[in-house]
Formats: sequence, structure tokens, C-alpha cells
Amino acid sequence: MAGWLSRTTSLFQKPPPPLPEPFEVECDCGGKVVGQRAGNYQKPTCPNCSRPVFVLPLNVYPRPVTKSPPKSTSPKKGGESRGAQPSANTAVQDIPALNPTKSASGKKTDPGRATPATVSAEPELLREPRPPLVTPLRLVAAAIIIVSLFTIRGLVNRQRIETAKATVAASADKGMAAIKEGDFATAAKELEKARLAVDLLGRKDQTADDIRRNSREATAIANLAASSLTEFLEETLANAKPGQSETLRMASLDKNAWVLFDATVIPTGEGGNQLTVDSPVFLKSAFVEIEIDSAAISKLARSAESGENPRVIFAAQLEQVSAPRGEPPKSVLTLNGKTAFLWTSYDTYSAIGYRPHDVESEQQTRALIVRQLESR
Repeated sequence: MAGWLSRTTSLFQKPPPPLPEPFEVECDCGGKVVGQRAGNYQKPTCPNCSRPVFVLPLNVYPRPVTKSPPKSTSPKKGGESRGAQPSANTAVQDIPALNPTKSASGKKTDPGRATPATVSAEPELLREPRPPLVTPLRLVAAAIIIVSLFTIRGLVNRQRIETAKATVAASADKGMAAIKEGDFATAAKELEKARLAVDLLGRKDQTADDIRRNSREATAIANLAASSLTEFLEETLANAKPGQSETLRMASLDKNAWVLFDATVIPTGEGGNQLTVDSPVFLKSAFVEIEIDSAAISKLARSAESGENPRVIFAAQLEQVSAPRGEPPKSVLTLNGKTAFLWTSYDTYSAIGYRPHDVESEQQTRALIVRQLESR
């Protein structure tokens, strides 16, 4: 009871004044400032450089009380008793470590120097785990995006198909009507739209095949050479220089222009698709021979049953003209066999103006065009 009362009354008593605490602070210049700490912080000057040095005030908090280690018992006179055993603590403190140990910071310690018990290893900070790349939410979002893209693509393709179906009949009718009226530029444009539509639809029926053939022929008619074949060759050969070996330069208007031929073709050599058009052009400057390498025309020419060189109606683009050589001078007009095609429509053929004068010739021309259509 008395102890409790004395402890309670001590709380209201004024604490004793703190003991003086010396300080020794090192300045940046290397000098040392020595003195006694006060209740407030101080700024004494350095004796070497005269610069102020900050000094902390007295520590107002009580110092922690450390427990003193247990005192070791001294052995009695006359030596230790036989049954007495040295304690574990005594063995550890008295026997020095034979091998150097490492402290918590990883540095080697002196084997003869004891490590303070208060030193402990700093805890390592664990890294925050990374979130997984694939999560259920991300999988659902990716699935929604993929389904949306396929849906949009399907809607776009469906719209294109519906537009193509509506374009086929309308453009084909406009194109054929333009051919009858002699408007070949409009015919080529409309029939090309119809051809693209049937290609998009993947149609392979007879109507789609007719649209493709009419489109190809209308394009050739719309891009026929501006001048006749004789005028074109005379203008090209006029630019030839004596001894020139390379091909001649063609006029830009006639380059890749189309020409319609109704002539006999002669296969050259055994096998291959090289043909000579039996329609040479005789000019004052040179004799011009026409050649073409076409599989479609060669197939028709070699399948002739009569054994004679067959008559063929075909369209081809002008490719190049060689410089005149030899004596008398000879030049070669080469046609583009990759784009050349057999004519297969009598309506487009007659629309250009190639209508036979007599009935027999007209029947022969119609029969030839039908035979060319069947040989494709």
C-alpha cells in the first residue's frame, strides 16, 4: 500500500534536472566543436573555419534500462565439485570462436570480439508479384473483340455481295446497249463493272462467261490504236537510225494499243506457240513481219483438220518494233501474246464495222467466231 502511494505521489513531483551531456561534433572542414548540450539547439562556430555547426539539444526522454548479464558464480576454494558441470552460457562466453563469423550485414567479424546481441539482420523486402498476362477478364474481352470483327467482316461481305448481285444485270445491259450505240468507252466501263461483280460472286455459269468475254472485247475496242497499222509502222520506222540494233521507240499514244486482226496464222517450227501472222506490211523503208507467241491462238492453228494455215480473228496489243536489218531491210512487229485473245462475239465484231459485204462471207465469219468460242 505504501509503495503504491509513493509511486502515485512521485508523478506530481518535479523531475530532477537532467545530467549535463557533453557533445563533440565534427565540422565539414575537419575541425571539432566541443561543449555541453543545452535545452535548445545550438549553433556554435567552428574554431578552424568559423562556420556555425548545428548541435541537437538535450534528450528529454528517459534512457532505456538494459538488463545486466547474470553474474557468473566463482568456484569454491579447493576446486570445483566433481558433479558440477559448466553451464552452456559460460562455455560460449569463455571459449573464443575458432573461425571468423559473418555479421548480418555480410562483413567478417573478429573472432575474439563479441557480436552485440542487439544487432539483427534487416528484413528483405519482398517484390510485389506481377499480375498474370492472361486473366479471365482479358480472355472474355479478346473473345468479344474477335467475334465483333468477324461479325463486321461478315456484314461487309454480305453488303458487297448484295451490291454485286444488283450490279451484274444493270451494268451488263447498259454495256451491251452502249456497244449497239457505238459508245465503246461507256460499254467498256459498264461491262468491267459487271465482270468484277461476277468475279466477286464466283459465278461460272454461261451468263457470267458471256459478261467476261464481252468486257474483254469492249475494252479492246475502246483502246484500239489511234492510227492504222501502216501509219503506225511508218511513223515508228521513221525514227530508226542507221545501224541501230535495239528496238525502236513507239509513240506514246500507240504503245500497248490494241489491234484487231482477221488473218491467216502460220506456226513457226515444231512445237511452241510462236506464230507468224500472214499479213506482212510493205513500206518504202522496210518490209515488216508480224509475230506473236500465244497459246490460245497456237492451239486453234494447230488443230486445223484441213492441214492448211487457218484463218483467225483475234485482238492483240502492240509490244515492240525491231530496227530494220539486212538487205532488203526487214523489221519485225511483235504482238503481246500474254494479253491476246480470240474474238468470240459476232455482235461486238460487227459493231466495229467489220461486216462482210456478201451473205456467204458473213456466214463464214459467224461460223469462224463460233468455232473460236468452242475452242476456248
